[in-house]
Amino acid sequence: MIVTDIVFNFDESFPFTTKLVSKILGVYKQLRPSFLEWLGTKEKEKVRQSVQKILQWDFRRVIMAHGTIVEDDAKQKFKKGYEYFLEKI
Repeated sequence: MIVTDIVFNFDESFPFTTKLVSKILGVYKQLRPSFLEWLGTKEKEKVRQSVQKILQWDFRRVIMAHGTIVEDDAKQKFKKGYEYFLEKI
């Protein structure tokens, strides 16, 4: 699956400042939306529905505009990253 700005995944290969900011935003070594998206999303039910549709797709990896490509268990990591929207509505 190829995505733009819905999820991020930064690791140790990025510069110090990127790692620092990604830790603050909750996306360091984790495939997930940023903390700011969680706070700023008003229509959480629509996000939940969209994520449920995406999880029906057959994908094994996630290639994103910002971050490290997820090669293994991408669907499970994507689901885990969106737990907040899937479970807390």
